[in-house]
Amino acid sequence: MDKTDLNDAQVAAIEQPGSVFLVACPGSGKTRTLTFKIARLLSELKSDKKRIVAITYTHRAADEIHERIEQLGVDTSQLWIGTIHSFCLEWILKPYGIYYPALANGFQVINGHDTEQMLDDICGKVQGTNLNRYDCAYYFTPSGYRLTSTATDKHPVIKGVLKTYWGTLRDERKIDFELILFCAYQLIKKNPSISVLLGSIFECVLVDEFQDTREIQYAILASILKASQGRVRAFVVGDPNQAIYSSLGGYAITAADFGAQCGIQFKEMELVDNYRSSSRIVGY
Repeated sequence: MDKTDLNDAQVAAIEQPGSVFLVACPGSGKTRTLTFKIARLLSELKSDKKRIVAITYTHRAADEIHERIEQLGVDTSQLWIGTIHSFCLEWILKPYGIYYPALANGFQVINGHDTEQMLDDICGKVQGTNLNRYDCAYYFTPSGYRLTSTATDKHPVIKGVLKTYWGTLRDERKIDFELILFCAYQLIKKNPSISVLLGSIFECVLVDEFQDTREIQYAILASILKASQGRVRAFVVGDPNQAIYSSLGGYAITAADFGAQCGIQFKEMELVDNYRSSSRIVGY
């Protein structure tokens, strides 16, 4: 690792041997830090059976980090990097879906366009309302689902639409992006051995943009980390001041709260230097 490419705070976070909860302000070199951290973890692996897992908010971010690591000349064959939905599909639903009744006979993931069309069709059949698919947006929590519509008078009708929608998906053996998370959570909750097994495979789990992570996503990752009994480290990065998806259930958890869920004592660290703006703007 060429330390001339990094400042002292970045080097400290990368070299910290335990679990890290890193608050990184805009322009502070967060992606560079993640890249070098993953590269270091990969170079330190002592078993070809272990994996480094990195959860990013978008596929684009995953591709960028993956490409940067390869440019450093580091072997990425033991790295898995992608979104939380991709993680749940690849590591939980595909290998263990047989233990979940709705998925046991196979399933197909539908995209956002398919979801919109289905909701449009169902809403169009509801008499006496001007309901549309945007009213029917929802997200899952560990205890159920939440509607995002602020029109509470429409909630009873929206719940009816969603019941029809989910029933259609079940009959056609399909799941949408939200059900990926809910099914994955239900699987590991009812089958703790899944978390134990994954906890024995992963060396470190890295999470980018934690401020836009949802409760159910925290719960899925925490289950795996806790099952490892401290053997899996975590490297969590984000900025509470940049949270933009609170209306969809995303929130910036604290190091103490996530640590309690995971059974991990996090080292809290910060990146405060800004490389995107002039000192005058940063000072303001």
